[in-house]
Amino acid sequence: MMFFVLGSQQELCLSELRAVMQDRFDPIHQSRSVVVIESGSENASALQDRLSGVVKIGHVIGELKQWELESTAALIAAQAQDAVGKNKISFGLSVYDLGDAPLTRALEKEVDALGQEIKKHLKASGRPVRYVKAREPRLSSAVIETNGLLASGGEYVLLAAPGKILIGQTETIQDFRAWEHRDFGRPARNAKSGMLPPKLARLMINLSGVNPEGATLLDPFCGSGTVLMEAALMGFASLIGSDISETAMLDTKKNLSWLTKEFQLQTPNLIIHTCPASKLQSLIFDPVDLIVTEVFLGSPRSRPLTDQENKKIEHELMALYESSFTALKPLLKPSGRAVVAFPAFKQKDGTWYRLSLENMLTKLGYRVESPFLYHRNDQLVGRDIYVLNLK
Repeated sequence: MMFFVLGSQQELCLSELRAVMQDRFDPIHQSRSVVVIESGSENASALQDRLSGVVKIGHVIGELKQWELESTAALIAAQAQDAVGKNKISFGLSVYDLGDAPLTRALEKEVDALGQEIKKHLKASGRPVRYVKAREPRLSSAVIETNGLLASGGEYVLLAAPGKILIGQTETIQDFRAWEHRDFGRPARNAKSGMLPPKLARLMINLSGVNPEGATLLDPFCGSGTVLMEAALMGFASLIGSDISETAMLDTKKNLSWLTKEFQLQTPNLIIHTCPASKLQSLIFDPVDLIVTEVFLGSPRSRPLTDQENKKIEHELMALYESSFTALKPLLKPSGRAVVAFPAFKQKDGTWYRLSLENMLTKLGYRVESPFLYHRNDQLVGRDIYVLNLK
């Protein structure tokens, strides 16, 4: 069995995992934060590289019907003592709720005693031992990476499921340094116009379920090229980007050139157009496999707006969206898909004002899957992510 620890946007992360694995996604246990699947033959490293919404991947190495400190410590110590790469054995523990909240809380209280017991077992090996703890009962990727746990004793997880406790060993963690480097290290960034985070761009591509091999991706509102950058890393055969802003297109070229050198990629087959999305029909003659884009989200906000103000903005934006997606539909292959981030606006009462998009998109001939709302707590403009198919 394999386990997957999901990121903070859990519904989106789960949908991404399901879209990438497709018929190989066979969950036997599932909670808001963790999924356990039956298959143990998946390449964990390849999946971790592909996915943006999965924080950790590992294998289940044991199962308990009830909590037993000594046997659990012995099992984990037996795994950790064979660690290679460093003389010192460094290990850590995390607890996750896999459907039994009371059991999770009970295990969180036991985790430190378990760590000390494991440490006693490991000292018998004659090697130096370090038990890595954090303030939270779950170790972050940063803590695991900084302390070199996967190169030494390992990180072990206790998964509290109804009627059982699964014990897992983490095999891979999200490469947070690479994500940060692509976000903050790229040469062209324009915070004033808003920037799609690389993680979200990758997640949107993955939501489509489209295999990058041999496929063409179009981003008709490409800005500084975040979607195109992630698609290049994923191995899409051809990339097409367009934007109404000449500056944005220069930024896209600069960022793709930087990415190619920084990550030692083959130069992608990239076509760039400076034009509105509604005019692309005259420039693109071969239908594409996938459209992934973040549309214009409206002007920057400094405060939540009233319901009346939101409706006024909606009226202005919907005209742009209707003309754009009318023109984009013929550019998709009949089997093609589109994943689009539209805006959602924070209201004074803390709720989100979401645009009336489904009727418009349906009338244009798209089949709409349930949208996902993506936002951080401090944001005034969130993203309403739609997955579209052709009827």
